[in-house]
Amino acid sequence: MSLLIGPSTGWLYARGIYSSFQQKIFLNKSPANSVEICLTSWDSKHDRRMISLRTDGVFGNKILYRSLHLPDIDDSKQVLIAQNIILRCNPNTALVHPLKLIDGYPVEYYKKMISIGIPLAIENMDLKKDSGFNPSELRELIENTGCRFVLDVQHAYEHDHKMYYAKDLLESLKNSLVHLHVSGEAKNNNHSLVSRAINASSIVEFIGQALFIKNVPLILEGKYLTLKELYREIEFLTKELGF
Repeated sequence: MSLLIGPSTGWLYARGIYSSFQQKIFLNKSPANSVEICLTSWDSKHDRRMISLRTDGVFGNKILYRSLHLPDIDDSKQVLIAQNIILRCNPNTALVHPLKLIDGYPVEYYKKMISIGIPLAIENMDLKKDSGFNPSELRELIENTGCRFVLDVQHAYEHDHKMYYAKDLLESLKNSLVHLHVSGEAKNNNHSLVSRAINASSIVEFIGQALFIKNVPLILEGKYLTLKELYREIEFLTKELGF
C-alpha cells in the first residue's frame, strides 16, 4: 500500500510564489505526489492565485492526486467560475467550506456544482466556526447532495482532544471520504507541521486508524516555509505511519 501525500499551496502563495510553474518546480524537488491548490477569492480577473492558474498551467505527472480548495460559496455566479477552474485544473476533488448562509447551508449551489460535473467535497469546520461541524448536519448534507467528504484532523481535535468526535466522523462518513487535511497545533498556531506539534501523537494515531480503514491521500496544511521543512514533514509522517 502506497501513501499519497503532499501540501496545500496556501503557504507557497503566502511566500509570494504565485506561479504554478514555480510551485511545480518546488514540489518536484520534494517527495510530494499530491497537492491541494488553495484559492481564497472568486475574482478571476484580478486575484493573483486565479491568474496563476490561468497563465502558468497546472502540475505535471508527478502529482498523482490534485485537490482544489475553492473559496466559500455564496452566489450562483461562483458556480460557473468554479466550472471554468475545474476544466483548467482537472482536479480529483474540489473542496468548499460548509458554512451556513442566511437561509442555511447553500445546498442548491452544491447540487448545481455536482450536476455540472464538479467533484465536490465538504470538510468539517474548526472550533471558531459557527456551522459546518455538527456530524448529523454533515451527514445530511452529503446524503442530500451527493458530495463527498474531507476530514480535517486538526479541526476535529479542536472539538475533542480525545478524538471521539473524529472517530465518529470517520466511521459515519468513511464511504464518502476522499482525503484528510493534516496539521497539528503549537503555541499560538493551529496550522503547525505535525512534526513540530504538541498534539503530534494524537494526530498521527488517528491518521493511522483512518488509513487502516480507507487509504486516502494526506493533504498537509501545516505551515512550511522551505523545501527542507516540507521534506521533513513528509519524511516524519511516512515513517510514523509505517510507509
